[in-house]
Amino acid sequence: MNVFIERLDLPIAEEWSRFLSPLQRSCLIDAPIADPNKEASFFVWGVQIHKKSTKSDEVKCGVLVGKLIKSLVDDGELSLFLSVVSIVFAAPKVASLLGPLLVQHVMEFASDQGWSGVHIGCPQNGQYGDFVRKLIASSDGSWFKKPGKVVVRLSNIQRVGPLLLRLEKAVERKKGSAQWEIEPYDPSNMQLWKDRIAFSKAHQLGVPWDPDDDSYDWEPSLVYSRVLKSQDEIIGWLMCHFLSDDILRYGKLWVDPGWEQSGAPLAMLCDVMRSAHFQVPSATKEGQAVGYPIPSGCLISHPTNRNLHHLVTSKFKPVCDSWTVLENYYYCF
Repeated sequence: MNVFIERLDLPIAEEWSRFLSPLQRSCLIDAPIADPNKEASFFVWGVQIHKKSTKSDEVKCGVLVGKLIKSLVDDGELSLFLSVVSIVFAAPKVASLLGPLLVQHVMEFASDQGWSGVHIGCPQNGQYGDFVRKLIASSDGSWFKKPGKVVVRLSNIQRVGPLLLRLEKAVERKKGSAQWEIEPYDPSNMQLWKDRIAFSKAHQLGVPWDPDDDSYDWEPSLVYSRVLKSQDEIIGWLMCHFLSDDILRYGKLWVDPGWEQSGAPLAMLCDVMRSAHFQVPSATKEGQAVGYPIPSGCLISHPTNRNLHHLVTSKFKPVCDSWTVLENYYYCF
């Protein structure tokens, strides 16, 4: 039996795409040609075994999807890392046998490209997290761990609805005489957004979604994104996008310094949640009330942002469907 690992061309051929989730397949369909010097480029490898010399005895066993990212290293400089997005095999025994070979092959490829290292993110709990930790333990060299983000999913409107009402009341109390307004996201005034992007970069503030930044693999939803303004100046935003047809992610949330306690961040989030999940008629799934027109919402919290993470933990953790803590593993060349 011979094992072969190959880089796959994009878009992925049908015989390999069965290893990918629907979301991954949709992302890779429109993915640009992989560029070893360009952030956000996708790279995909497939592993197969040949039982005999004939092509009919080839068995496709698994796929690894990687994405080129920029990450901070110890000296504070941004460097290119190959981030392993997912590793999928046909069966657990196959994963145990071929997983270390596939990861080692990808590490050697990243080193040959001159990148700074490899990153693998995985859930703190569950089978995939256990699988990744075993892979790392079996590979050569030293990996180090950093705390990761928390992925929160919401869909039970019977639990989320009362929380949303309480948050909306809190917004009204906090707003007082604060002079801010929430508007729909309108990208048509490009000069306004270019000026804000330049201002953010010059003052080291949050940067809104930038259509000229190729590192994004998503685009904001025009219907479910919001802009915060004061005296016609942009002072914040909540950029949301679809993870799938039935899941909306509340993505880039930012307000300028001085506006954090004005109620504006919560106001944008409440406005999106109300319009995305609490419209009539209501919907049910497996006998449980779910949001309408979009059944589910998703947000990501970073523990390093202590104030926001405290809010998410105290308010959303008790009513969420899932609370997934991620871990980051890095290998530097």
